[in-house]
Amino acid sequence: MKRVVLPAGCAAVTAGLLCSSAFAGSGTLVPASARAYDITATRALASEAQVPSVMAYWLAGDGQALTDATPYGLRAKVIARQAPQGGAAADGKPGGVRPAAEKSGGVRPAEDKKAAATSKNVNLPRTAGRVFFTGSDGKPYWCAGTSVQARYRNLVATAGHCVFDTENDGAPMRNWIFIPGHQRGTNPFGVYAGKQAFTHHDFATYRDLDRDYAFVTVYNGLVPQPSRAPGRIRLADGGPLADGVGGQGLAFNQEIGRVAVVFGHFGPKVRGATFRAQDPSIRADELIGLKSSRTADGSAWLIGYRKAGRLGYLNGITITTSGGAAVSPYFDSELYTVYTEARRVRSGAVPGGTVREGANEINIL
Repeated sequence: MKRVVLPAGCAAVTAGLLCSSAFAGSGTLVPASARAYDITATRALASEAQVPSVMAYWLAGDGQALTDATPYGLRAKVIARQAPQGGAAADGKPGGVRPAAEKSGGVRPAEDKKAAATSKNVNLPRTAGRVFFTGSDGKPYWCAGTSVQARYRNLVATAGHCVFDTENDGAPMRNWIFIPGHQRGTNPFGVYAGKQAFTHHDFATYRDLDRDYAFVTVYNGLVPQPSRAPGRIRLADGGPLADGVGGQGLAFNQEIGRVAVVFGHFGPKVRGATFRAQDPSIRADELIGLKSSRTADGSAWLIGYRKAGRLGYLNGITITTSGGAAVSPYFDSELYTVYTEARRVRSGAVPGGTVREGANEINIL
């Protein structure tokens, strides 16, 4: 850890070591005094009143902005190398949050046949998708993202630089949305506009790549439907994200060397054992790597993945590739603190009177 604020009366043997912790009945590690730490940074992404303009930006012209979006990459150059000693280490006991399957009655795929025809990997978990946003240069971009289980079933995990603009003093990316199962021309589970973003203070303030992760609460999905009015589409409420696609679990303080499966909505999945990695030139010494050069920024690293339910435990997020390896921050107790803050936020449906130009319609011409 590069910077840590310890609560009064707490002694730490090693910088960044959490004080006494306890396991909840669910097996989740709960830091004893998380409120005393200056760990979490938040940004508002879109108010309910702003959601219609966000949707119109992406869906206008038959989704032209989605088609024009290009992969977004970390601007800083990272030369991460395998670290035989030192590097990432747990700062507490291992813990986790269990995954959850989609609910019956949630959003069902509207365009499975079309999506399957264009997909190179039809076995992707439903939780996998793309986050889209407008960069500081005004151009549309995308990263990979994944649905993660949370109290209100409304949480997306991705790389921090896919939400917080490192080129613009950490300002939030504009027009931020998540589309699970996105394939060219299809939005089978609806479109989810971002409400609020959470990351580690050290990433938001110091661009610390050891903390390059973000959790984003999203509003209920909006499902585009035909309208009788020319040049318009109707937006139907599709319910909470995890009701439609499920949510991956979360694991932290895990042993390095475990086999992870990487899904980035970018092609075939990647599978391999993780290893310690670091780039001393930029003081990034709490990273993990996995041999691959085929993952997109924001791709989910899952351990304990089961094909039957296509669920596992999120234990890494691709932030870049270096030397033939994908690179992720190591997930420790401070990441769990950020996640805990994010999962407290309720988002819910955008009220019917808000997404409206006519009867819940937006103009897409």
